[in-house]
Amino acid sequence: MAKIKSYVEPRRLYRYRSPEDLDREIGAIEEAYLYCAVYEDLNDPMEGLFASSQLLRGSEKYHTVRSAIRDSKARIGICSFSEVYNQELMWDHYAKEFRGMCIAYNLPRLLERLDDDIHFVRVYYNERVPIVGKANKSPMEAARMVLSYKNYRWLYEREWRMFATQRKAFYRDTKCVSRVYLGSRMKPEDREQITSRLKRLKIKTSDMFIKKYSITFEAKGGSWR
Repeated sequence: MAKIKSYVEPRRLYRYRSPEDLDREIGAIEEAYLYCAVYEDLNDPMEGLFASSQLLRGSEKYHTVRSAIRDSKARIGICSFSEVYNQELMWDHYAKEFRGMCIAYNLPRLLERLDDDIHFVRVYYNERVPIVGKANKSPMEAARMVLSYKNYRWLYEREWRMFATQRKAFYRDTKCVSRVYLGSRMKPEDREQITSRLKRLKIKTSDMFIKKYSITFEAKGGSWR
């Protein structure tokens, strides 16, 4: 039987954050944790939808299986990341119209520091909801599979998801954050607070600049990335 293997994983993953809860966001970096939300709190109302195969619908365990998957979905905590830090639509939608920030995480270091029962998956984009069949997957595995799907219209996000227990997942090492990118429309007082607090943690920040129809970043000291 052939197998699916993944030989490449990103070195960095990114989280776009709004400036509305600045203290909480910087506090999460200082305390070295990631917040994992309930799937129903995510912005896509189609999250978690799934269909059943004909074989499962004909099974006497049909209602029991679907109920177990729904219960498992409700217990999963989700933390969303992107593979890219310079996606304009992401800065608009998730960083409050370029007023927020994008946090870069060192993925290999993060994997080492997080608990063993935490899972990272690359989101699969499709035009149809996932189908759950009469297979040997546990309800929790089926729930994770269902929550790894999104409608193809969200493809630009290039999302990865972390599945963990709900609320705070501690990684216990601020060095997991490699850099923080600051939006071009960020308020000066927000920029100053973020830069000052992260400097104590020796985390670098980079300011966004608009160059014609593209965005670029300048680190403190003048080096470009």
